[in-house]
Amino acid sequence: SAFTTRNFGGRPHKRKMRGQNFFLLLGPTLTSSEVSASASTVRYQVATMTEQEQQSVKDFYLFLDCDDTLYRDDWKVAVALTKKINDYTTNVLKLPDGKAYELYKKYGTCLRGLQVEGLGVGQPDFDTEAMLFQIHDQLPISEAIPPNPDLKSMLKRIDLERVSPCVFTASIQEHATRCMQALGIYDSFIVKNQFPIIDVRSVNFYTKHDVEALEFAQKIVQCPVDYSSRCILVDDSQTNIRVAKQAGWQTVLVGHKTRDGKSQLDFEYADHVIDKVTELEEILPHLFVMSNKGSDDDEDEEEKKEEEEEPNN
Repeated sequence: SAFTTRNFGGRPHKRKMRGQNFFLLLGPTLTSSEVSASASTVRYQVATMTEQEQQSVKDFYLFLDCDDTLYRDDWKVAVALTKKINDYTTNVLKLPDGKAYELYKKYGTCLRGLQVEGLGVGQPDFDTEAMLFQIHDQLPISEAIPPNPDLKSMLKRIDLERVSPCVFTASIQEHATRCMQALGIYDSFIVKNQFPIIDVRSVNFYTKHDVEALEFAQKIVQCPVDYSSRCILVDDSQTNIRVAKQAGWQTVLVGHKTRDGKSQLDFEYADHVIDKVTELEEILPHLFVMSNKGSDDDEDEEEKKEEEEEPNN
């Protein structure tokens, strides 16, 4: 498919993007002083890395969004999740129908809107974890997300000597795990390499619409705050991409069109716009090592043998 080109960081880069997903992720209400204190702590902890930690700094830090990025399913999972969120806010929090999406549009996520406006948060019978479980339970993941051997092969070719990859989701770890298991990449990518899944809990219930979430994410992968230009966000949300770009990150927007069919090819905050995540190897070849299909097949056979030899739990 056709790309347009754009200069970034002194070298030509190809460009090729989608609308944002919608999650309700509730956490404790934070005061402005608590928000400032937590962000300051992140900056201080990252800035005071030891010399040994400084020497372990990677050339690039690759942050891969999960939903509608690692997989593309015509928003089947997103639609189901959006409905469950709306059902929860209307049935449990007694908000008007559609209020959850309205909060998302106004604040970036329904979570931030609920926190800012205090809708439901802090109620005696409110249980954040029970809500998170309820809205993410029984989603049509296995039906909507088939295995993706091409993605599995591409992830194996990431140059781990120079690149530190992770999954950076606005959802919860359990949901991201289920999605990656459906894709067939969880064991070979996350478990085998002990890569982190940075979820909404990991970033103190901020979202990628908030620069604080990016600061927490950099800390988790041990990327010094002054090295934000080495961070690459791969995401399907224009807002997430804009915030990351303004924070000094490199950006890759996934999906040529938004959920309502609008073109995203010329989004100004995206260094690249691709149609699917497996095109990363084409636009960012310096993140990967050369590999041939034969070696990939050999590794797959070896992994299969190891799985068969593992005792049943």
